[in-house]
Amino acid sequence: MNTWFDLRESGRAIGRLARLRASSGFRLALLYTTVFILSSTMLFGVVHWATVGALRQQISDAVDADVTAMLRVGRQDGELTANHLAQTLTEGRGAEALHPGLRYAVVDAAGRRLAGNMERLPSTAVSGSFEIGGEEEDGEEALLGGVVTLPGGALVVARDAARLDETADLVENAFLWAGGVMLVLGLGGGLLVAHGFLRRVDAIAATAEAIAHGELDHRVPIWGATPTDEMDRLGAAINAMLDRIRDLMEELRHANSAIAHDLRTPLARLRQGLDAARARATTSAEYETAVDAAISETDAILRSFAALLRIAQVEAGARRSAFAFVNLSELASELSDAYGPSAEDSGRTLTTRIDPDVVVRGDRELLMQALANLLENVLRHTPQGTRIVVQVARTGMGEWPTLAVEDDGPGIPPVARAQVLRRFHRLDPSRSDGGNGLGLALVAAVATLHEAELSLSDGASERGLRVALHFRLNEGVQR
Repeated sequence: MNTWFDLRESGRAIGRLARLRASSGFRLALLYTTVFILSSTMLFGVVHWATVGALRQQISDAVDADVTAMLRVGRQDGELTANHLAQTLTEGRGAEALHPGLRYAVVDAAGRRLAGNMERLPSTAVSGSFEIGGEEEDGEEALLGGVVTLPGGALVVARDAARLDETADLVENAFLWAGGVMLVLGLGGGLLVAHGFLRRVDAIAATAEAIAHGELDHRVPIWGATPTDEMDRLGAAINAMLDRIRDLMEELRHANSAIAHDLRTPLARLRQGLDAARARATTSAEYETAVDAAISETDAILRSFAALLRIAQVEAGARRSAFAFVNLSELASELSDAYGPSAEDSGRTLTTRIDPDVVVRGDRELLMQALANLLENVLRHTPQGTRIVVQVARTGMGEWPTLAVEDDGPGIPPVARAQVLRRFHRLDPSRSDGGNGLGLALVAAVATLHEAELSLSDGASERGLRVALHFRLNEGVQR
């Protein structure tokens, strides 16, 4: 049993490692590590060449100085020949001018050593530089020197070149250690980055799977207090999308329930009226009355569907292509004049505060429909004596043109203001006010289409309701 458990855990570990290796984070870390090692290799080559070259040049300069000093010794008391120089050096004359670590030899034309302390000689006596490798096992030192041809032979001068090999070995070992550490850290860091990346990807995948199984409240975890990196911003965007989907689903459920209720009531009245007409109507006048009632109920149903279709059309954005410059001042004045008599007949007063020539870019028909809906809502839901003000301001919320309808009626509680913008939502739970709950929903859709800010607030006297559309100042519209 334990063996099977161990095998299963081993398989899972191998699977996780394979996922890490296949992850983009690990591949990216591996790529950067490879590029860094290649760059370091190039840097090592340059450092190695510069360091060893500088040291080689230093030894060569010292050899040149030694050669000059020895030739000066040979010229002191006679002609400079190989035999004379060998005799002078053997007798110890001018030895104080020579470097203690100097290796030299004076050879005749046949290559036989005449004088000096240099046991290993280069294979050629031609003038120029030479290098002799050392053997640690035999105790032989590496030499770097030069050959100067003399009458009757040559002068061979060299310096210990062990520092060249030591420096080269030091640089190579440093590079190998540094490269190994970089490789381990790069791969280890890549695994850590890939592990963290996969963990966050798994969280997003788990959220998507939960949403697919109907858990609409599931959200992508955000690792920081505020979204800072790409994954947090992606998670925040997904969460915002899920919040919107949840709201739309709730609105859809609410709309389905409201549609069922709002259609059932007029259809029931329509059915009852037709049944009553069939059972009790005996004259053409009674039949005509029943038919008129049926037509009225049918018209109410058709108006609800027309409003729904209009909202859907607005939300689809199909009307944006027909945008043109609209004079809000003229539009508001026109509708205020049209609704003024109705307001007066119902015991309300309608006044205006309209700045001249306030222009926005939009759909005139939809803006007129939105303002008409606001006025009809006020006339339907406020008592007699209510004062209504239609306002068009050149500036509002900074430099945004504003279209507003304000009243001093009962208003809407702040907690319910967001809800009344939803389709079929009514403050009257009995749904007996004659409306269909789509007026403000259409206003909200028109505001969204025009990228306007829709606000619901208290009236100026801290009573009633003020509904305002704040339009952005479009390019080409004069302030």
